[in-house]
Amino acid sequence: MHDLIRDMALRITSESPLFMVKAGLRLQEFPGEQEWKANLERVSLMRNNIEEIPSNMSPHCEILSTLLLQRNENLQRIPECFFVHMHGLKVLNLSRTNIEVLPSSVSDLTNLRSLLLEMCGRLKRVPSLAKLLALQYLDLEATWIEEVPEGMEMLENLSHLYLSSPPLKKFPAGILPSLRNLYKLKLSFGNEALRETVEETASLSDRLDTFEGIFSTLNDFNIYVKSTDGRGSKNYCLLLSAYWMGGFLITDLEVHKSIFLIDCKICEREETIVLPKDVQFLQMFEVSDVASLNDVLPREQGLVNIGKFSHDLKVLRFDSCKNLKDLFSLWLLPALQNLEVLEVEDCYSIEEIVAVEDEETEKELATNTIINIVTLPRLKKFYLWGLREFKSFCSNNGVLVCNSLQEIEVHRCPKLKRLSLSLPLLDNGQPSPPSTLEVIKIEKELWESLEWDQPNAKDVLNPYCKFVAL
Repeated sequence: MHDLIRDMALRITSESPLFMVKAGLRLQEFPGEQEWKANLERVSLMRNNIEEIPSNMSPHCEILSTLLLQRNENLQRIPECFFVHMHGLKVLNLSRTNIEVLPSSVSDLTNLRSLLLEMCGRLKRVPSLAKLLALQYLDLEATWIEEVPEGMEMLENLSHLYLSSPPLKKFPAGILPSLRNLYKLKLSFGNEALRETVEETASLSDRLDTFEGIFSTLNDFNIYVKSTDGRGSKNYCLLLSAYWMGGFLITDLEVHKSIFLIDCKICEREETIVLPKDVQFLQMFEVSDVASLNDVLPREQGLVNIGKFSHDLKVLRFDSCKNLKDLFSLWLLPALQNLEVLEVEDCYSIEEIVAVEDEETEKELATNTIINIVTLPRLKKFYLWGLREFKSFCSNNGVLVCNSLQEIEVHRCPKLKRLSLSLPLLDNGQPSPPSTLEVIKIEKELWESLEWDQPNAKDVLNPYCKFVAL
């Protein structure tokens, strides 16, 4: 906030006895009890350096509706008696504080609508929530609680629930079905997650607007996807990782149906990952047991069934997948016609993007009998970085047709010889850049060494180059 506007806001609110605003003032001491007037309605002490609240403090603020204490990162303890005379409280925000225990007096705040404890990384215990029947928003994201708070099944009005904690190994069955008004749900499934809980979560998916799930095992991930049976949430973000991950917010993503596979095995001998049929965003990071996207395609009787692979995929990212040889095969192209972003980074073994698996087709391509045309009509950006063995986009004499391209980035690909890009032709037969093209980011030395299939292609594209020194 601009300093002038901030000062004005502080002056206006300080003149009214109904508000106490001391946000971002670097306060170290908690306001004295004399400042907690009986007619206070809202208090903001966020973004300060408050370390403690006096042990005997219990302000008589029966009509206080909002208390904001978030981002007091040194605050470790709140007295048991602190909330005893705050029965009108509707919003309590303690996010990003250092508290270990939430006072039991919170259990009697029967008017509470929002209880926000996000990023309280030391918080181990939350008291009973059984009486908080008005609660609509409960955020326990990235806390350290070991058990689900008692009485959660009573929260029939809860619409938003965010709950993830590394020590929380399992979420009891029977709670989620009682939360009839859930609209947005974020949940982590630990190593000891109950199959029944995973299936209960899946059964809710078709009535949720947004679901974010963090899975520790491939089995639980697959149980969830199979149980939804194509009836997933309007928006979802599913993360599979051998290690606990937090901080993924669906609002930060380009698309609304996303899968993150991070440092995990997805092609085990007993089972292979099952992907939702409508996934739009797929990212693999440090996934070492795949050589191609083909490895995770749905199969029936040993044969790949492209019809069961998402045709809605818009963003495809591979990062640090050390055994990746290519991204996908030629016959997968019909399922990738909506692809808009293709990014590959630090995959040291990859040699090409599109592979030809059919031996007869490969022979014909090698002898120039046919031309391999790879068409991605909606591709806007492709980004290639740190690919030591990368030689071409498509093998042999293949060409890439992407007439919606906006941005090309190629860095640290020392073995690349051909960009394989086929440009639109003018009426006189001369190549022209795609009308949507904005920039090509590349090292100048690499650009000068590239070979082109079309005459004058390099000259036509040269004005769009932004040479980068790495």
